[in-house]
Amino acid sequence: MGLLKSIKKRLDWRLNVTFDKVTGFYRYKRKNGYIYIRYPRHYLDAKTNEWLCDKLYYHYYMPKKSDTVIDLGTGYGEEALYLHDKAPNLNFYGVEIQPVIFECLANTFNSIGSNFKAISTAIDNGESIRLRSQLSYFSVGDDKESGYIDIPTITWGEFLEKYKIEKVDLLKMNIEGGEKPFLESIEDFSNIKHMIISCHDFRANSGHGEFYRTKDEVLAILNKNKFDVKFFDYNEDWARDWIYAKNSNQR
Repeated sequence: MGLLKSIKKRLDWRLNVTFDKVTGFYRYKRKNGYIYIRYPRHYLDAKTNEWLCDKLYYHYYMPKKSDTVIDLGTGYGEEALYLHDKAPNLNFYGVEIQPVIFECLANTFNSIGSNFKAISTAIDNGESIRLRSQLSYFSVGDDKESGYIDIPTITWGEFLEKYKIEKVDLLKMNIEGGEKPFLESIEDFSNIKHMIISCHDFRANSGHGEFYRTKDEVLAILNKNKFDVKFFDYNEDWARDWIYAKNSNQR
């Protein structure tokens, strides 16, 4: 079965992914735009993406009309194009701090419209974040010891002020263990209506380090700030680490 899946994936790449000579990236058509990717093997088939969006990311709250959505760890923008198809007038802010992935994301958003903004500045209370180039799409995080790419940072309050954001209808984050320090940096949650958060305990359980064990502390922060939470009962560790939260003061 593993061999058949591998063959199918490679066939999907060949049938769907093309090299874009203008940008120097690969890309594939999705909905009303293009997803730009670093390597053909990063192709995500539409069926898998729609399952993730329908059953996980936007299962409890689907952004609509001109909602404001802030997505931390937007990646190449697959979920964003899914939302653009559902609600093209969203005010969408996609934050992606990995430089090469950000450049791909900027090209993805350029194919659909100016109300979908790609942002490369990290939201953090520290002075700067240092990363290093890596082959893996999922390897990300502050690397003070061996990092050599300085990423500019901005606080959550400065971010809202810069983009003139008064309310956040959905805050989504998948930031590889950074969810706990990010939530700790927020002083006022009153303008956030809904959140969908990926915790990464499954990575700690796989031996990647205790830095990734965040779920209990994230839940404590949500409880302290009066968010009602829901979970996902899927037969995958990584899926069970996702948390949906609704501000109980927002009706």
